[in-house]
Amino acid sequence: MVVNNLWHFRFILWLLVLLAFLCSGQIAVAQDASLPALTGRVVDRADILSSAAEATIAAKLEAHEKATTNQIVVVTLPDLMGRPIEDWGLMLGRGWGIGQAEKDNGVVFLIAPNERELRIEVGYGLEGELTDALADQIIRGDIVPHFKAGDMEAGILAGVDAITGVLGGTYRPAAEVPDGQDRIGSIIEEFVPFIAMGIWLLALIGISVRRRWNRKKNAYEWYWRAGSGGRSGSSFRSGGGFSGGGGSFGGGGASGRW
Repeated sequence: MVVNNLWHFRFILWLLVLLAFLCSGQIAVAQDASLPALTGRVVDRADILSSAAEATIAAKLEAHEKATTNQIVVVTLPDLMGRPIEDWGLMLGRGWGIGQAEKDNGVVFLIAPNERELRIEVGYGLEGELTDALADQIIRGDIVPHFKAGDMEAGILAGVDAITGVLGGTYRPAAEVPDGQDRIGSIIEEFVPFIAMGIWLLALIGISVRRRWNRKKNAYEWYWRAGSGGRSGSSFRSGGGFSGGGGSFGGGGASGRW
């Protein structure tokens, strides 16, 4: 009975290790994904904004930063490269260091038009003001109606006005709370960070758990191999006379589709 239980344990452990190995490959791809250069408060890599709209948005964000020190960056990406938009929000916020280091008061407003997804990523220091619920309300009530109508510029401008309005205490919701189907989608999105954390833990096990032959026991034994844990030395802050202030992010905010 003990032998059978041990075999079952090893079989299950190997399945977990195999799953972790497959997941770790995805994580490695995610880490290797290069971030676009931070060229200004508006980084329109998907090329969906006119020069006039980009200038208007940049001026609004600059004025807000001067008044509050909050840093807000609008980013459009032509391709999410098969990764969740939540990952991109965190990577951009952290990689660029949006927000002041001592306040963590940054926001990344991210749009992926080809995947028809968007996200408002909120820095630690602003999570009490721009809550997940408010970010979700802005997406569903202020931005998505314009996107569904085919007016990307109007939706992005509305989103910028709503975000700065919340942080400035002047925001008024533009629409009612959506129907039950949208509520279900929002609930599912809440579980995405937990699923991602579970995959990361499995990948860590797959990378760190090893077995070796023990001559004394004449059998294999399992052991934990500590990783190097080093941080990448790459920096993604550059260009346009604008840079992040070292702010940090923890996954606060909301995502949506249209």
